[in-house]
Amino acid sequence: MATSETGPEGGKGEGAGLSASGWKVSIFVLAMASLVTAIDLTIISVALPTVEEDLGLTPSEGQWVVNAYLIAFTVLLIPGGMLGDRIGQLRGMNIGLVVFGVGSLMCGLATDAPMIIGGRVVQGVGAAILMPCIQALVTRVAPEGKTGTAFGVYAAVSAVGLAVGPLAGGAIVDLVAWEWIFLVNPIIIVPLLILNHVFLRAAGEGIDRNKKRLVTMEMLKRPSLRAGLFLIFWIRLPLIWVFIYSGIYFQSVLGFSPLTAGLAMIPGILGIAIGGLLAGRLKDKIGWRPPTIVGFLLVAACLGLVAVALTVESYALIVVPMFVLGIAVNLATTPVNVHAIADADPVQRGMISGTMTVASQAGNVVGSMILGAITNALILGALGAKYATGEAEKVYQQIQHPADSSTLPAAELTEGLKVFADSMSETALIGAAIILLALAAAWAMRMFKDPGPGSGGLDVERVDEKESLAGT
Repeated sequence: MATSETGPEGGKGEGAGLSASGWKVSIFVLAMASLVTAIDLTIISVALPTVEEDLGLTPSEGQWVVNAYLIAFTVLLIPGGMLGDRIGQLRGMNIGLVVFGVGSLMCGLATDAPMIIGGRVVQGVGAAILMPCIQALVTRVAPEGKTGTAFGVYAAVSAVGLAVGPLAGGAIVDLVAWEWIFLVNPIIIVPLLILNHVFLRAAGEGIDRNKKRLVTMEMLKRPSLRAGLFLIFWIRLPLIWVFIYSGIYFQSVLGFSPLTAGLAMIPGILGIAIGGLLAGRLKDKIGWRPPTIVGFLLVAACLGLVAVALTVESYALIVVPMFVLGIAVNLATTPVNVHAIADADPVQRGMISGTMTVASQAGNVVGSMILGAITNALILGALGAKYATGEAEKVYQQIQHPADSSTLPAAELTEGLKVFADSMSETALIGAAIILLALAAAWAMRMFKDPGPGSGGLDVERVDEKESLAGT
């Protein structure tokens, strides 16, 4: 039986120790803490070409600047939540912020590939400790009946962070220096630690040393959870790749400055925020299956349209499918996520929610690694067919940097950028095919069918979900 410490170190229950208005300030502080990691997920997208050029990174090393953070975050997310349970969520949140700040300093002061990649790993470790603790604290500081509102504020701020990331990254690279996309984090973290002490101390630590955060085979027998994990993993596969490589494409092929590239990416990320609101309403009105299926089909269609637009080098043709893509991803994830959480036993909903987050981040990691590797392999293959090995590698190194800094002859640069655009286009089509195959596999495995009696699942379409999710 789980034991929870109470009192100043282990405050227990929703809104414990907080005034009627204090919980709102506390939720805002928690949301601001989550904003740091949300921004860092996308801020690198437009800064990466400049970072690669300044540190002399190869494109594959640049890819690891992205992947190192994602892998560390994903692999350690559940252990990070377990640590928060053992030492207290407030203490865990503060440790996560400090570790994240140390990783940020390592990245900002980096002079070579090992240091910046190592710094990104440390950032990922900090985020993996920080995020589960924040989510647990949100459920604890919100008073009874206000948990949904609290999570709405938390999710909205995270969405803003994703949107602000490319713009902030572009502005900092253009107006200051790329190092400050990382060095600004400790400056933000210090006042956050003070605010945590002032506003969240009254909520207590919430220590629960015996709580388990691992999904069991018994839970996996529930069709809603199996479907949720499968569908969310596959639909997230192309997302990070699209935004990272679009940031490079806008600068290298279209000649945008980092700031302009950041502005150019905002419509796609705003689509994610809008899609969350739209998907939630559709789930309430027509259930989880239709929005999920439509979301998968739209993601595949948008990737196909992006593939065409990349080859004609038109931002106007790229921005519309990128915007719809953001909406479509949420159509495919939000309803099935709510379905899996609502179908779980109330005591398991936090664990299920964390596991769904792991599936989502795993999709990001695998997609970034696989689609990034495919893109680079296609580029090298096409260049190797046109140039000698040494010259092909030279072109390969420079086409992913802003075109105006290239030392290549004009003809080679033009050819190299065409190869880059064509390779991205082919990868987008591969991504679309993966999405369609995943949808077909889900259909073949009857994931969209009613589980029927005795399956271990609830017919959550008949449940009042506002009530059922009140305790998540």
